[in-house]
Amino acid sequence: METSTPTRAGSTPQHAHYFRPRRLGHVNLVISDLDASMRFYNTVIGLEEVYRVPAIQGGFLSNGNTHHDVGMVGSSGPSGRGRAPSLNHLAFELESEVDLVLGYERAVQGGVIFQRTLDHDIAHSAYCADPDGTSCELYADVVRDWRNARTGVVTKPKPAWKPGLTVPHAERNYEQNPEIRRLDHAVFHPLRTKHATLQVSSLENSVRFYRDIIGLDLLVHAPRRGYALLGGTCGERNIALVQNGDGQPASMHHFGVELASEAELEASVDALRSRGLAAEREVKHPLRRAVYVADPDGLRVQLFVDRSSNAADWAAVEADQALWVL
Repeated sequence: METSTPTRAGSTPQHAHYFRPRRLGHVNLVISDLDASMRFYNTVIGLEEVYRVPAIQGGFLSNGNTHHDVGMVGSSGPSGRGRAPSLNHLAFELESEVDLVLGYERAVQGGVIFQRTLDHDIAHSAYCADPDGTSCELYADVVRDWRNARTGVVTKPKPAWKPGLTVPHAERNYEQNPEIRRLDHAVFHPLRTKHATLQVSSLENSVRFYRDIIGLDLLVHAPRRGYALLGGTCGERNIALVQNGDGQPASMHHFGVELASEAELEASVDALRSRGLAAEREVKHPLRRAVYVADPDGLRVQLFVDRSSNAADWAAVEADQALWVL
């Protein structure tokens, strides 16, 4: 049976969970050419360069929502580890470091294996992997003024961090009223990175992971149509899980960057064409108007505006349209 499960922001999910994210905070990519990718996400997608970390061939961009909406690491660097360009990790923003530490301790007691815990100077993080090996970062900001803490070229090493070893921050250090910056030279003018769509090897296993371990609300469960939608306490659709066909590898199909209006999106599509650039696909669906562009490594970005917020409508997307609509 296909179901939609509308959930109020801040409400408690129906299942046990370790963490309770607000939202998807950012995506981090493995890329082949840092300069080319940073230029694309600045001049085409419309995100401002915030800082770079040469030690990992890393670059980070934002339009003001948070310290980065998109991050990237070089495939030949220590974080890329020789992998082909792809999704590096998904990052879920928590309310505070207290929530991060308590969630981490509950998860460890529950048998969850974490890949690592890190001090990013402006945030503390714990990483675990979903059933297909996709890395998921649970993080909490520990510095509010990230613009001054992280800018330009960052060479400061990341010290060891052990959850619970020191008294965790209880403050909510994420941007509550962000200053959204518009880059006039860019093709698109986004609000922020809002969701990622994953092709998964087992829909039900992935649903259990993102619901019970990551702690997202299951908003739409449509197993006969082969997909599910989940989101954090902000009440957004942050993760779309789409069942793979036989023999297809699990991977990120795309990530979605929201724009303010359809008029803004249409103007950006015109600007894209005027620069001689081509969209991979355009979607005009009752639920979503979207255009897809590929970055220098062929990774897809969906620039979109939603046309409906009705959960029941989102439970009725045809199976053959799910990957491109969600």
